[in-house]
Amino acid sequence: MGSIMNALRGWARVELDCRYSERAVNICARNHVEFWDLKRTPEGAAQMSVSLPAYVKLRQVARETGAFTVRIVKRSGAPFFLWRLRRRYALLAGLALCVFLTGLSSVFIWQIDVTGNKTVPSSKILAALKGEGVDIGKCVLNITEQRVADRILLQIPELSFITLNNHGSRIEVIVREKRPVPELYDPDVPTGIFARKAGIITEVTALEGWKTAAPGDTVDAGDELIASWVPLGTGRLTHASGSVWARTWYEMSMKMPLETHRKAYTGEKAKRFSLLFGGKRINLYFLGGNPYADCDKITVYQKLTLPGGTILPVTVVRDTFDEYTVRRDVLSPEEAEQVLSARLTELLEAQIGEGWVVSQAFETQEEDGLVTVTLRAECVEEIGQERALTQEEIAAERIGQPRP
Repeated sequence: MGSIMNALRGWARVELDCRYSERAVNICARNHVEFWDLKRTPEGAAQMSVSLPAYVKLRQVARETGAFTVRIVKRSGAPFFLWRLRRRYALLAGLALCVFLTGLSSVFIWQIDVTGNKTVPSSKILAALKGEGVDIGKCVLNITEQRVADRILLQIPELSFITLNNHGSRIEVIVREKRPVPELYDPDVPTGIFARKAGIITEVTALEGWKTAAPGDTVDAGDELIASWVPLGTGRLTHASGSVWARTWYEMSMKMPLETHRKAYTGEKAKRFSLLFGGKRINLYFLGGNPYADCDKITVYQKLTLPGGTILPVTVVRDTFDEYTVRRDVLSPEEAEQVLSARLTELLEAQIGEGWVVSQAFETQEEDGLVTVTLRAECVEEIGQERALTQEEIAAERIGQPRP
């Protein structure tokens, strides 16, 4: 940032001619002349870089003290550049027009960033913003951030908070989503424990409710295991709770071809650049299409910004083409069986959840270049699932009839 400021206000490389260069540097320091990059020349003179305002002060100190003289070695920066163009009116007019257009573009929206959303798509938020007049190319002076935020919250009930921060030509939209209300335990709500899958019961533990299944019973998915109705005395409804363990069986298969194809990158790459301006694309290359027969294409969009974060309505598009060849790989039946067995084991562990595998066996078949592996397993797992009862089920429980 310092080098940019020096370029804008101008700077000069000066040489101090003095019998004792240290004395000249000390005089500059005592008079608060700011300088940098101090060096001694082979002849013993001191060279330093100073800004344009510091150069004016340096000349004044040299005249008042008479201890040294100042000689400009190099000058650079916007003031000197404009001075050289003082008679080139067309260039000055073009430069002024460019500065004017750059300043004018800062009052229009050229980028909208949405952060903080996880489940609500950014496209849904951007569509709602567009309906409220917040869109690419719109004037930021016509936007009332608080009013837009309030209307967006009414349109998207999944959001609990939204704010719009105006950074010139970039609008930053920060949102917070509503947290789902957790299910509260209500002991007054009649619930039952039902089987979520078929199996043979090994253990039933009822903390609340009445056991309707016993070890050794065979149950199907959806069967009642612990009832809400407790038939003691006059009977009562409870919030059934407990655990039910059962033996379960699985059979699942996966297939894999022995011959596969994969990409092998050659290392050859090609790049093409283009510009996006006002919704139109300007290609900076002549030949179209992909440069290679087989390649991956990666496109990167880069907004042009000025120092300070002002975004220009110009986007640089870089297309990178990465060439590859298709390589044929052949697996042995043993390798394919090993891969499929590992995948089936992971799938089984994910399905049984809370439980363990008692025994498992794999069966492999090969036909027409295709390997099929079948897993058969016996497991022990918790199959009880709590569910609130409907009014019809509650009525049936009270009179001891089967549930509808």
